[in-house]
Amino acid sequence: MPGYAPLTDDRLWLPRGTTHAAPRPGGEFVLYWMQVTHRAHDNFALNHAIEQANTLGVPVLVYHGLRHDYPWASDRLHTFILQGVRDLMAAFAARGIQYAFYLDDRDPGETGERPSPLVALAERAALVVTDWFPTFIMPRQLKALRERVGVPVVAVDSALVIPAKRLTKSYSAARWIRPDLMGPLGDWLLPIETVEPEVRRPIDLPFAVTEPGEDIAALVAACDIDHDVPPARGWTGGTRAAQARLDWWLEHGLPRYLERNDPNVDVTSRMSPWLHFGHVSVHEVLLAAREAGPAEPWKKFLDETLTWRELAFNFCRFQPKHRTVEAIPDWARTELADHEDDPREAIYSDEQLERGETDDELWNACQQAYLRDGWMHNYLRMLWGKSVIGWTENAARALRILEHLNNKYALDGRDPNSYGGILWCFGRFDRPFFRRPIYGTVRYMSTNAARKKFDVPAYIRSMA
Repeated sequence: MPGYAPLTDDRLWLPRGTTHAAPRPGGEFVLYWMQVTHRAHDNFALNHAIEQANTLGVPVLVYHGLRHDYPWASDRLHTFILQGVRDLMAAFAARGIQYAFYLDDRDPGETGERPSPLVALAERAALVVTDWFPTFIMPRQLKALRERVGVPVVAVDSALVIPAKRLTKSYSAARWIRPDLMGPLGDWLLPIETVEPEVRRPIDLPFAVTEPGEDIAALVAACDIDHDVPPARGWTGGTRAAQARLDWWLEHGLPRYLERNDPNVDVTSRMSPWLHFGHVSVHEVLLAAREAGPAEPWKKFLDETLTWRELAFNFCRFQPKHRTVEAIPDWARTELADHEDDPREAIYSDEQLERGETDDELWNACQQAYLRDGWMHNYLRMLWGKSVIGWTENAARALRILEHLNNKYALDGRDPNSYGGILWCFGRFDRPFFRRPIYGTVRYMSTNAARKKFDVPAYIRSMA
């Protein structure tokens, strides 16, 4: 339909070696397996599932499971997800779409495998549609389901404005990908159509649906996860909270967005946690910001949100080893290796870094932002990451520590943006700078330089 962002074949990811996913005859429904796009609107995967169900004359069923054993599973992440589930249940009910949420709340002492609700439903489906995502557990989960069931499984790109498949190569820097994103932007940055199901009938489920009420804390406490990472202070998951923050920022933050490098000023959108979990779409964020203006802040926000975010997805798609030092550019990896024997001011243990117990007060305050709030200002993330390179023996250990701390504590961790940002600290998407100890020609950042940009003591006090 004219005026809507198109759902083209570029958004569909089929099993390797296939060009078409014909639905299985006799299936009871089309199953939408919701993994990372936790929303009932602006969802290309959901739209594709509904369109296929309408063509077949069957209902669509949305299955959303929350396991206990994903990496870094904790009270913080479970709470944010379950708050989003509460919104999802209301949104799908309003649309008359059956939403089946399964919470794996097994006891810590329970052993053995439980039957998979996902597999049981997939084996009854005519087609399985899920979310495309190029990192964390999603690629291997998709591969595992395809190997286990006979029904076709199609992944759909709902994460990006320009479909990932439209970019057929890897880009080494933002300046190279920017023209390929901005050029066709007018064809893609459009509202996303809402497709309604034509067949609605209840489907029997092989499990009891969990309905998160007001006492989400009790549900989380019963799960076999890391209870030492508490819910993030000041954050609530779900579409309603995302919309509330977006509305506030459009009025109060966007007009002052050019001041975004000062972490003491609340002008960044802070939408990244909700974008990561799919509670809000990048389309609606960008469209709302474009409408609100003003022109210069909007242009900068567009570049930050579109260029750097889609560059990170492109990086993870084309670099399957993006969690390792092999993802560091050759020149930077050589520079860091050549300077491994350079003296360090300090070598900190994993535990000292995790607790924020270094001799750098600003860095400790940054780590407190993760420990307590689950979010860190982007300028400080760069300084935080660069510092760890100087306090560890080699790039491999620094990368391992940064990945662990980011993915364990950040609400927006475990995301292509996480790996794009972390690897930037090691020279990814960057160029060589003046040579210095430890870093060689990899860009260096320091607390002294930060003092020239913003009131460092004020930030440290705010984290005390």
